[in-house]
Amino acid sequence: MKANGLTSCVLLASALVLSACGGSSSNDSATAESFLQFYNGAAGTGNAILSAGDKSVGSATYGDVSSVISLEPDSYTLQVKDVATSASLLSKDLPLVVDNKALFILTQQGQQYDYLTVDVSRTEPEEGKFKLHLVNLSAQHSQLDLYMAQVGNGFENADKLDSLSQNEVSTEVVNNDIGQYRFFLTAAGSQTPLFTTDAINFAYRNSYVLIVRDKFGPIANQLSLDIVLNSTTVAAHNDVDAGAQFRVYNSLATSVALTLDNVSAGSVAAGQLSAYQDHAKGDFSLSVRDADNNLLLNSALLSLAAGESKAVLLYNNKAGATEALAVAEKDSPQQKSHDLIVANLVADFDRLQFYFVRQNETIADARYHVKNLDFKKQQSLTLPEDYYAIALVQVAENGSTTLLDKTDLLQLTPAKHYMLLAEQDDAAPSGYKLTLAH
Repeated sequence: MKANGLTSCVLLASALVLSACGGSSSNDSATAESFLQFYNGAAGTGNAILSAGDKSVGSATYGDVSSVISLEPDSYTLQVKDVATSASLLSKDLPLVVDNKALFILTQQGQQYDYLTVDVSRTEPEEGKFKLHLVNLSAQHSQLDLYMAQVGNGFENADKLDSLSQNEVSTEVVNNDIGQYRFFLTAAGSQTPLFTTDAINFAYRNSYVLIVRDKFGPIANQLSLDIVLNSTTVAAHNDVDAGAQFRVYNSLATSVALTLDNVSAGSVAAGQLSAYQDHAKGDFSLSVRDADNNLLLNSALLSLAAGESKAVLLYNNKAGATEALAVAEKDSPQQKSHDLIVANLVADFDRLQFYFVRQNETIADARYHVKNLDFKKQQSLTLPEDYYAIALVQVAENGSTTLLDKTDLLQLTPAKHYMLLAEQDDAAPSGYKLTLAH
């Protein structure tokens, strides 16, 4: 689970005490405890789970973190497995120290998994201070310089914290006054920021871990700055100066011409998905005309955040008027699993069922599905790497079931961002079809 922007400080507040997040307090002198937390920094994994001996720590997808658990101080065999396949990814022995939290970070270079540990003391910082540990997991940047400045100051007044190579942890712990800060990342030795955060509120006497990682959305070369505390919430911050983009899928029966803020944005043939168009962040007016220059859609709002990629789906409503559905595309790696956008663009039915049927399954027992998806609604579904036949089903009020369409057995291609669309199609036997667009 992730949060962006200043809303993260509310989430961080709930994470202050280890006992509220799966650990227990070390203030009881009769109990000697150590603590362990798992962060998944390996882009090639799906959902991974960490265990310490026979005790489960918890699972995390890329860029996410587990809860904190308490253990007796000792040496443990830590093992990371893939949740979907139970395949072992990494096994390491690690000593856990009393009154210390070890943040175990799974890393990856090529096909090789490894790990980092950040040792976080449970000793409270000085009054009015917070501690900050720094980690660089980015493969895009072999060396990064990290700066921070109090809100109200720009990069020219920022303090350099450290210079880190890929998969390096800072050796010095930063101590700073509680307050709001912005962070800047530059290439080694550069005085030009390549990444700038929004304001981040460090409101409590605590130890934070700041992790720089790569993002894997449709926009290339993006970074995320993640802040980890003692809960399962990661506060993920984007580059506030990053560009945005969008693409359009045309489910209408005619080709269309697009304008954005009254400027031509190209055309899209019927049943086709356009290429991405780059834009600055902001709010835009999207209009659509058919081949005869008839206005189909007038000034629909398209909002694009910094670093955001959106898919805009054009379809007709029950009255035959054109509408647009804008969907944000996820920035997670599409390797061992896919974040599939599923949308119902069929006006004839209030709800449709989508089933993802593996080789040893039928529709009746398919584990992965999207049920009762309303017309002009969308839902995201995470599918583990496997072969699937996709079925589109309509259930009538009297309980009768109709198979509207079904694909052959297929496997999604790694690194591609897919949308699955239910559409009307007069040429199809049922009058309806499934479209898998990317």
